[in-house]
Amino acid sequence: MKSIIAALILCCCIITVSQAQNKLTLVPSSATFVVKYAGENFTKNISVKKIDSYGFIKDEFFKLLHLDKRTSLQNTGINFEQDSYQYVVMQDTCINLVSLLNIKNEAQFLKLIKDNYNHTATIIKKDGYNIIPVSNTSFIGWSKNMAVIVNSTYQNRKYYYNNDITIDTGMVEIYTDTAVAIVPDTTMSAEETEAKEQEEQRIRDSIYNFKWELWEQQQDMIAKKQQQATAEKIIQNSFAGNVKSIANDVGYQKIIDPTAHVSTWFNTESIFNQYMNYFNRGTYGVVNSVTSPLYEQTDGFNTAVNIYFDKDKLRMEQKTFSANDSLNKLSLAVMNNKQSNSLINFVNPGNIGYLSMSINTEAMANYYYPLLKSYLGRSSYMNDYADLIDVYIDLVQIIIDEKGIAELLPGNYMFVMHDMKAKMVDYTDYEYDEEYNRKEVKKTKKELSPDFTFAFESNRTDFLERIAHLPLKYAEKEHFDYKQKDGYYVLTFDSGKYPISSLYFMVKDGKAVITTSNAVINMVKNNTAFTTDEETKKAILANNYSMQLNSTKLIEKLQTQISTDVNMKVSDYLKQNLGDVKMESRIKDGMIQGTTTLNIKGKHNNSLEFFFNMIDGVNSIIEKDRQDKEKKLN
Repeated sequence: MKSIIAALILCCCIITVSQAQNKLTLVPSSATFVVKYAGENFTKNISVKKIDSYGFIKDEFFKLLHLDKRTSLQNTGINFEQDSYQYVVMQDTCINLVSLLNIKNEAQFLKLIKDNYNHTATIIKKDGYNIIPVSNTSFIGWSKNMAVIVNSTYQNRKYYYNNDITIDTGMVEIYTDTAVAIVPDTTMSAEETEAKEQEEQRIRDSIYNFKWELWEQQQDMIAKKQQQATAEKIIQNSFAGNVKSIANDVGYQKIIDPTAHVSTWFNTESIFNQYMNYFNRGTYGVVNSVTSPLYEQTDGFNTAVNIYFDKDKLRMEQKTFSANDSLNKLSLAVMNNKQSNSLINFVNPGNIGYLSMSINTEAMANYYYPLLKSYLGRSSYMNDYADLIDVYIDLVQIIIDEKGIAELLPGNYMFVMHDMKAKMVDYTDYEYDEEYNRKEVKKTKKELSPDFTFAFESNRTDFLERIAHLPLKYAEKEHFDYKQKDGYYVLTFDSGKYPISSLYFMVKDGKAVITTSNAVINMVKNNTAFTTDEETKKAILANNYSMQLNSTKLIEKLQTQISTDVNMKVSDYLKQNLGDVKMESRIKDGMIQGTTTLNIKGKHNNSLEFFFNMIDGVNSIIEKDRQDKEKKLN
């Protein structure tokens, strides 16, 4: 089924319900994850014909699907110019990934299925639609206008080692007792006794393996039956329109932009419960029964990412909101803070990147208590002890001094990567002679030495000063070079052994500074600052989170570590086409909102085409390198 999943990934990147029925009405309110792909991607940004022209589509994607290179995406029967949806839902003990596609040519679509996925599967005729199982986990239902693809994974699989398991499946009961009665024989020699014991152990192993295989076959049959029943039910409800849609849920409407080229939505609470149950059962098998989602639809946070393929950049708008008013107020309280000008002073012109964070630490501490009660109290293995958990967490809240924590760390932080420079460092390698005797060899290599600063504010600089001073007492005894100098501390590393030569610590004027730069320490001592540009200042002060990354400069620094021609060519291509990355987040319209942008360079009509061009360009470089190497070998 790998090929059909890969097909869905591309289809969902190139598919899209403007003139047809709005497929959102077929997405249930119980969905934990929803993705919409807009047809506008192709009517305005890139055409299916253009996608057909990319070499990697023909060479890699079609190969994965076992399609002839002469096949065209335009002949798959799928309408790529109308919106499509994918969603994840937990139903009838199965986690289901459901795709809703528009069909423009039923015959072409059926040919695509039969030619590539299952030649022998029987088509199940239904009232107004058909179903075909293409594997034990994947099922396709379609009509003249629509296709519903369900990938279903059974979650209630029992484990052979669990002796408490009893299932009424109508099959012969399987016993797990593999004991074989042994009657001692005192007339045999030691060699004969050992041989007999080995044979009896082989019999025991064979019986055990046989029973284990039967057990696994039984579980496979149960899973297959449940997966098909669940998939058929989802397909039936989709074609009948018998779905309580998420379209009317305020948690969806409030944060999804219908004009976005791609939008993703997920419910944090339900996904957490769903996949914690999956992890516990799938990995350890410690849960004896599948728990249905233990949440109300208004609980937890809903998060959406609306993606726009603009001409000169990729733009992602993120929104987080809870219909639970108390939770929403707690989250907004966490963002009730503002970055200080004194930390902006560490952002130097020409830096590689920075990350500014400003939160309310006391509100953050209080925010976690109700979340812990919710997650722990509703987890499948603790929900019977919810009252006990509430009391325990209340006790923790009484013991922990949130105000004291907030005094130590109010919540303003700044990290700046000033620069990265290549530095020669020593290392030990090992060589072996013909007798495999190991010999140590001292060598040198070039590594990047980061020049960075991490600074944060504190109202308890006295305590931080004690922490910074404490290593002086143990430096000589523990053999590390840590010294106190003029108002600061320095940890010096062995010359040539590490990329970083020194790490400086300083506590002054309500802030702590950790840096690799002596110039930054002198700047703090002298109460001077870097000249930060106004645009950067504005971005930091207006947002709780602000991040910028100079992609070109970062790639240039990383290129000093590249040793092969093909990797250098790939990095050159990325440097010519990737622009800077910027991220901002703050409170807006009563919710947490953020924007992330990836600027693009080079000759691209828009950022969607940029992604296809980039994949094709990198693949072409790698393929040419492979062909050149083959020519040299021949």
